[in-house]
Amino acid sequence: MKKLIFIISIFLYISTFAENSLFVKANQQYNKENYFAAISLYDSIIKNNLESSAIYHNLGNCYYKTQDWANAIWHYEKSLLLKKDKNTLENLELTKLKIKDKIQPIPQLFYKTWWNNLIHLQSTKLWQILSLICIWIILIFYILNKLMKNKKKYILYFLNVLLITLLYISFSSYQLQYNTSQAIIFSSSVNVNSAPTEKSKNLFSLHAGTKVTILDNIEDWIKIKIGDGKNGWIRATNCKILK
Repeated sequence: MKKLIFIISIFLYISTFAENSLFVKANQQYNKENYFAAISLYDSIIKNNLESSAIYHNLGNCYYKTQDWANAIWHYEKSLLLKKDKNTLENLELTKLKIKDKIQPIPQLFYKTWWNNLIHLQSTKLWQILSLICIWIILIFYILNKLMKNKKKYILYFLNVLLITLLYISFSSYQLQYNTSQAIIFSSSVNVNSAPTEKSKNLFSLHAGTKVTILDNIEDWIKIKIGDGKNGWIRATNCKILK
């Protein structure tokens, strides 16, 4: 058993060392403005299932430098799924200015905007951790209350309300991150149809770099929705799935 643990430890150490070594080399190539070489090195790390927000962020920068806006947006979005970062968000917004489609999202009611901003303050994992901490605090407070015969029920009420709020935020964040499929258009131009067939009516067109939400799929067709509420069908080969 000890030998097995030792072998696993060595394997993890070698994997981590290799990842760090490739990451350093990729950064060096980026600093030398050898962007395609850097992309190749970053991709080799991801192919070994060693993804991170920093790697996706750097890939986004590489593609931005090579003016591949769709790939830059896709990688910035991928980075933000793993970790909320101000620099990544700023780079993403800057890249969106380069693409053809300027889609204005439907204005939300103030409380929906407030709620969405609250959910995006932290990652799903952190909201879950805060919920668990709150559960432990409630248990400890409840035990102390019983032992000391201290009847401060209003504190317990407050903690319960806080727990319910944290659990709901965690659930909403999880739904948003894992149960909502999104993609980036990679084709230079794609027609959005009213039905999953080439013979259906052409509703509007989209271009490379536009982010869409996937609503449904039939064979090699997917139903998508854009920020202004418009929806329709495109072939799945025209986009690259984010999650």
